[in-house]
Amino acid sequence: MRAVIITRPGGPEVLEVREVPTPTPAADQVLVRIHAAGINRADILQRRGLYPPPPGAPQDIPGMEFAGEIAAVGPDAQMWQKGQPVFGIAAAGCYAEYLVAHERAVAEFPDNLSWVEAGSIPEVFITAHDGLWKQAELRPCESVLIHAVGSGVGVAPCNWRAP
Repeated sequence: MRAVIITRPGGPEVLEVREVPTPTPAADQVLVRIHAAGINRADILQRRGLYPPPPGAPQDIPGMEFAGEIAAVGPDAQMWQKGQPVFGIAAAGCYAEYLVAHERAVAEFPDNLSWVEAGSIPEVFITAHDGLWKQAELRPCESVLIHAVGSGVGVAPCNWRAP
């Protein structure tokens, strides 16, 4: 498969498209054929050598959010079937033709979204949702002031309505 590889820390010029082995899904994983991937601040910091992915994640392939279709399922995966459209978050590795993810780390997205739209949503919106609704336990009748909204996560809450 083709993947965007970080050849050394630096600017965009250090990125190269190379052939790398296609990953194989383990027991409870799925193989996703990537159709679109978002670009986030963490990807830029990773490229610059300032934000290493966690152990086990691809160290030289950036990308934390994606949209694609299930290409294969691991022997114990039960939630998805080949061909289903999904989107999700990964620790790294989304700037490639294929990605393996735990079957619970992907979700079906609404069919009114394009691949590009779906690929740009997971990181910022899931992070913002987790921070506000899960961690801070914000309730629909409450308000929140978000200052320093200079990135996607800070702007994301401005674009949704309370569940």
